[in-house]
Amino acid sequence: MYVRPDWQRTDDPYFPTVARVDGTWWVLRINTFPAHALYTFFVDGIVRFDLDDVPAAWGRPADAALPRLADATVDEALAPVREFVAYGSETGQPCANPYCCG
Repeated sequence: MYVRPDWQRTDDPYFPTVARVDGTWWVLRINTFPAHALYTFFVDGIVRFDLDDVPAAWGRPADAALPRLADATVDEALAPVREFVAYGSETGQPCANPYCCG
């Protein structure tokens, strides 16, 4: 089964794109590419995987023309991931390299 998320902008520099899919929040964190994967994908605050490109079925989550979520909804969507700004922090091993994550 393929899902085409209804991506929306958050205007957050670390977590710029989210989608509500079947009652869960899908969140993409943008990483310091090429030192790390371009994106880290979270579902309701739980890391799923890293990826350098999104599946074609997902559409264009980096499109600047996406609609912007209301502030209260952005806060709800990003609350579970706010502490995971640094690459690897979601696994307890945040990147400490000052050139890519400092």
